[in-house]
Amino acid sequence: MALSRYLYILFALLMSCITIETSNLKCEVCCRLVEEIQHNVSSVDPSNIVQVSNFRLDGNGNQIKHTIPLARSQLYLTEVMDSVCEKMNDYVRATFKKNGTLTVMPLLLDGQMNPLMSEVDVVQDSDLNKSLQYYCEDIVNDIEEDLINIIKSGDDDQIVHSICTNVMQLCPKKDNKVEL
Repeated sequence: MALSRYLYILFALLMSCITIETSNLKCEVCCRLVEEIQHNVSSVDPSNIVQVSNFRLDGNGNQIKHTIPLARSQLYLTEVMDSVCEKMNDYVRATFKKNGTLTVMPLLLDGQMNPLMSEVDVVQDSDLNKSLQYYCEDIVNDIEEDLINIIKSGDDDQIVHSICTNVMQLCPKKDNKVEL
């Protein structure tokens, strides 16, 4: 009887550790996802504009049209959302050697090996980091419309915090952005 109680306690502790690690991983994936989206949006030439309209008509029966930057258009952002998680195949799960903090980071930056690779231990897992893409797709599926609306608003200063902490509630109430 006492042995089964200890086994139950051990199992409960193990499950809480796994849950904490999973929530930290989801937070990191969310942060990298938003950073990838921001990178895609900022890489579009600002002079590229598109005309958008809705189904409303003005007093003369003409459709009301507006011009907006291509990078903030619904069509462009939807295309980005459809493909951004594939980039998670180029990311690895790692822990910083100095403090053991979990991070998700790209292997390459601008075609060169990520300079932080010497400061981390890569976490080898059986799924070859496919879980990063899975978590990314899960986040995009859950809040694609919220992501698009926040990005369309153009308020890029706190976008990672806004999405990953306030909307998704995956990250604790502090700044989780790791400079890469």
